[in-house]
Order: sequence, then C-alpha cells, then structure tokens
Amino acid sequence: MRTIVSKIVKKTKTPLPGSPVFEEHRGPVFYLVTLVFALIAAIQTFVMQGPVPGMTEARWGGVAALLFFAVIAGGYRLTGRLKAASIVLLAVTYAASIYSALKQGGAPAPTLSYAPFLPIVATVLLGRAAGVISVGVSIAAIVFCTYAAQSGLATPSPHNPEELRILLASASVLLAIGVTTYALTYENLILNATRETIKAKNELEEKAAALEESRNFLSAVMDATHDAVIAADASGKLSIFNRAARKIHGIDAQPMDSQEWPSTYSLYEADGKTQLTFDKVPLFCAIHGQKVSGRQMAVAVPDRDIRYMVANATPLYDSKKKLIGAVATMRDVTTERQQEEEIRNQNREIDKFARVASLDLQAPLNRIIMTSEALANSPEIRASARTRTDLAAVASAAKKMGGLIKDVLYMSRLPIGEISLQPVAVRDCIEAAIDLTGVSEADCRLDFRFAGSPEVMADPQCLTHVFRNLIENAWKHAKPDVRAHAEFTCVVENDAVTLGVKDNGRGMTQEQIDALFVPLERIRTDAEEDSGLGLAICRESLTRMGGEFWVESEPGAGCHFRMRLPLARPKAALAS
Repeated sequence: MRTIVSKIVKKTKTPLPGSPVFEEHRGPVFYLVTLVFALIAAIQTFVMQGPVPGMTEARWGGVAALLFFAVIAGGYRLTGRLKAASIVLLAVTYAASIYSALKQGGAPAPTLSYAPFLPIVATVLLGRAAGVISVGVSIAAIVFCTYAAQSGLATPSPHNPEELRILLASASVLLAIGVTTYALTYENLILNATRETIKAKNELEEKAAALEESRNFLSAVMDATHDAVIAADASGKLSIFNRAARKIHGIDAQPMDSQEWPSTYSLYEADGKTQLTFDKVPLFCAIHGQKVSGRQMAVAVPDRDIRYMVANATPLYDSKKKLIGAVATMRDVTTERQQEEEIRNQNREIDKFARVASLDLQAPLNRIIMTSEALANSPEIRASARTRTDLAAVASAAKKMGGLIKDVLYMSRLPIGEISLQPVAVRDCIEAAIDLTGVSEADCRLDFRFAGSPEVMADPQCLTHVFRNLIENAWKHAKPDVRAHAEFTCVVENDAVTLGVKDNGRGMTQEQIDALFVPLERIRTDAEEDSGLGLAICRESLTRMGGEFWVESEPGAGCHFRMRLPLARPKAALAS
C-alpha cells in the first residue's frame, strides 16, 4: 500500500497534509479520529478491564475520557474551530492514556495504544510541526510511564502477568487497527486529492486549448483585415502585428524599445521625408493615454515605394480603469491619394477649359451688346422706335446670356474649386456685393438690421457672391409698382451666426420652395424669368463652406433667405 501511495504522490505531485487540498477533508477526519479514540477507550475501560471488579481509578479515567471525547466533538460541531478542537482532543487523549497507565502499575500498554497514533493524527489535523511535537510528547509519555512502573511511582497493577500479556496483545491489536484506519483514511485523502488534481489538470488543459483556439481565431481575423493592426502592452511590448502590418513594414514585430520604432519600422511624416520622432508615433501616444484619430503619416521602407497611411490609436483599460496597453490601426491611402491627385489635375484642366470657353463665348456676346447699343444711338435708327426696341431686346438678351454663362461657369467650378475658410467680416461682404450688383438706392432700398460687423468662418468671394445673388433676387422679384426692399439680418446663436436677406417680394408657396434650390428649375413671374441657378449656387456655396441655407416665405409676404455659418470669434458683441 505504501508503494501505491508513493507512486500516486510522485506521479501527481499531490500536496502533503497541511496544504489547501486537504482542508475540506479535515473535518470528517477529526470526527473519525474522535470516534476511533472513543472506541479504544471504551474497549480498554469495559472489555480489557473486565476481570477487575468495581470502578477502579483506571476505569474512572476511561469514563472521563469518553465524556471528554463527546464534549470535544460537540464543541467542534457548534463552533467549527477545528484547530482548537484538535489540540484539546490530543491533550485529553495524552492525559487520559498517561493517567490510565499510571493507575495500572505504569504498564505502557494503554499508552502504546495511543502514543504512536497521536503524531499521525496531529500531522493530518494540524500539520507537520504539530506532528513533530506530538512525536516528542509520545516518546516522553512512554519513557515516563516505563520509568514510573520501574520506580514504584505508579499504582500497583491489579492484573496478574497473564492478564498483562493479554492487555499488551490487545493494545497491539488496537494500535494496528488505529494505524490501519489512518493509513486507509490517508490513502483515501490522497486518492481524492489525486482525482481533484487530475480533474483540475484536465480543466486547465481544456481551458488552455480553448484559449489557444481563441488566439488562433483572433490571429486569423487580424490577418484577414486589410488595415494594419498593431497592439502593445503597457510596457510597449508588441503583442499583435497582423499580416497587413508585416506587409507594409516588410518585417515582423521586433523586441525593442519604443524609441526605436520610427527607424526600425520606417515611420515618417505625411511628406514621406521627415522621420517621425518616437513621441509622435500613434501607438506610443496611445500607450501614454492619448487618443489619436486620422493621423496622416507615411511608411518609407528602403528600396520600396512610399506608402501613405491614415493612423488611429486608442488606449486600452481594464475593468478597474488601469491602462493595460494600446491598439493602433493604419489604413493604406496611397491609391486614394494618387486618385485624388489625378482628380485635382483633371479639375484644373476642366477649370482652365471652362475659363477659355467662357472668354470665347463672352467675346461675341460683348460684340453683340456693343453693336446693338451703337446702332440704337445712330441717327438712322433713332427715328424708328420699333427698331430701337428690337435692338434693346437684343442687347438685353445678350446680357442675360452673358450672366447665364457666368452662373454656369461658377456653378460648374463650385465642386472642384478651392475653398479658403478664414475670418470674414459680414458687413464687408454685403457692401462688396452691393457694389457688384450696381443696384441704386432708387431701385432697391437696402437696410442693415444689425450693428457692428461679426466675423464668420467663410470664403470671402463665395460669401460675397451669395449676398450678390440674394440682392439681385430681391430686386428682380419685387411686386409691381412697389419699390424693392432688402433687409440684412444677423443673429448670434451660441458659436454660430445666422445671417439673412429679407425682401418684400411676392413670396412663394411651399411647392415653389421645394423646387427653389434645384439647378435650372425656374420660378416664373409675369415680369421676370429666372435662370434657376442663383439660389442653387447660394446653397452649394454655403454647403462647401460648412454652413446651412434655407428660406422662410409665404405667398404675398416676401421671402427671408437665411444662412448659418460658424462664428470666427465666439460670443461677439452684437445688437440684433
């Protein structure tokens, strides 16, 4: 049996008594030991001392021991304090066995039935140190009882030599039973611990296999991602470096200090010429708690084409808000950048062609206008009213055609033109627009309904063009026989400015408003027929500048064209 136990312990490396593996078994072992001790005491008291008549002192000691065993078991049951109960159990057992031995002539038999067994019990219940102490106490008890029997300190034994031999034999049998019981119990403990260890080992292996499978799955997902994904722990050690990252940098993750990342992985500024400093690397910034979004950069590996990237990085925190690392992604935008450059080149060519075409178209129109006006003022034509009217109509149509060409050219250039946002004084743009329209005060009354000149973030040319269109719109669509009137409004709301041009025209229905901003959709009146481009240009211009454009109107109540733009200097002092 010892060989089997040794093999099991060696194979499984099961912890010995005193380790946490045995904690849940110590309670049952305590009850078992107490029961065995009580049985031994009962056998010695009522069976082995059977030939002795009456209640001897040894028998009284046995009865007292039985009572103590019952009290100790009950106390442990109530309090659950195993250590204290075990110490009391051992102390009572030693005291009862020594007392019983002294009252039987110092015969060591009663003591021998307990003494070798108690160190084993102490080891199981209290640990190795208690077992060593118990060995010393057992040896001392046996020596003391033997000395007491030889020196006459013990009570004369009531047994004859034959009874003593029987008593010794019985004690040996009891000792064998106790040791065997302990061995079986101990073996059972080890087997239970072994099974638990094997179970725990199997569970650990299953979890390890599941973790490895999960890691392989994550790695496959990362490798299937087109963007480069790179992650590092809080110390800067790279833990994820997917296939796209390896392809971009031409190497795998390398163990190194984060200060060497720019040179090792060929990280550059967006110009592709200036190498990044380590503290500007997105992953480094994220490891130090900074979130990076849309960072333009380049990877310039020697002997390879420069690749342009857009990088994002974010810190990673655990459930306790502790920084545990960071993850960064890089998207290759080289192709998009090349396509954008090609589009810009094509747009420049289109813009150049549009300018040339505009000049080529404007030249004959200007000639028609000049010729018509010259003919209308000639003596031969001046006498004919109908001819003058026809020539005036020709000149007017040519001027409208010229304006339409300008609008078409401006509209076509809006999506491709460069927008330069800068602080712009609203009043300056309105006054410039008034000068460009050439509208006189007699034709259209112009009123400012705000003080000061707030600055908005806009393109000055675009904003001036918007106001020019709105002023001309108020003049063209005035009610018959009513002087046109345009009011300029301005309201500051939070960090934005709402500007407006309010006229006294005919107003519009909701159906007309819905069609108002569609290019070439014309709103017809008895007096004018609009090209349909002016208001569409206004909305497109405001959209390009990051603003909004809308109209508020009712039939017969005029129109209030409004636009909202960001305020260049928040909370400017204005009076509305």
